[in-house]
Parts: sequence; C-alpha cells; structure tokens
Amino acid sequence: MNQHLELRSQLFKYLLVGVTSNGAAYGFYLLITSFGLSPVLGMSIVYVMAAGINYFLNRSWTFSSNAPVRRSLFRYVVVQCVGYATNLVLLAVLHYALGVPHYLAQLAGVTIVAGELFLLSRFFVFV
Repeated sequence: MNQHLELRSQLFKYLLVGVTSNGAAYGFYLLITSFGLSPVLGMSIVYVMAAGINYFLNRSWTFSSNAPVRRSLFRYVVVQCVGYATNLVLLAVLHYALGVPHYLAQLAGVTIVAGELFLLSRFFVFV
C-alpha cells in the first residue's frame, strides 16, 4: 500500500476508534461532573480510561503495529502524558482563566489532543 493510502486508512481508523471511545468518555465526563465532580478530576478519570482502551485498538487495528509491546507501551504512556498535559492546560486556560464552560473547554481539548496524539502515535509509538 502506498504511503498516502496508508496514511488515509490509518487516519480513518484512528478517527473511528477515537470518536467511539472519546464519545463514550465525554458522555461519562458529563455524567460524573453533573454530580459535582471537579472538571479536572473528571477529565483525569476519563482520560486514563480512554487511553487504556485506545492503546489496544490503535496498536492492533489502526496501525497494525509489530513493534515490541514493551517499547510501544512505554512510548504510548509518554505520549499520553504529553496529551494529558496539553488537555489539562487547555482546560485550565479555557475554563478557569477565560470562563469558557468546562464541557466546551473539554470538548476543545479532546479535539486538539486527538490530532496531537495521532501524529505522535504514527511516527513515534507504533513504529
């Protein structure tokens, strides 16, 4: 498969995995914050849940990676920490500093971090 088609296929699969898992995680975020859980704690809980599920789906299906599990898992955790930090900064700036409702700030965070994580996963984690 040529690189352009492979990239499109991986991006499509990544979006499908991401929309499904992050959609469920975002719904859970809305639920738990509606009970008074702080936005930061809510984001932290759903981030870890989604990251765990996404590792296995993206490794086996999206990127069809043959990289050693130990190496790819270590790199995945590093990349997820970067994504978590990005999401946390976006939530802090948008919600706490600028007054954007937390559910919109988190939606923006999920969208931006998804692009960041796709690139890092494709070129660093699952190679």
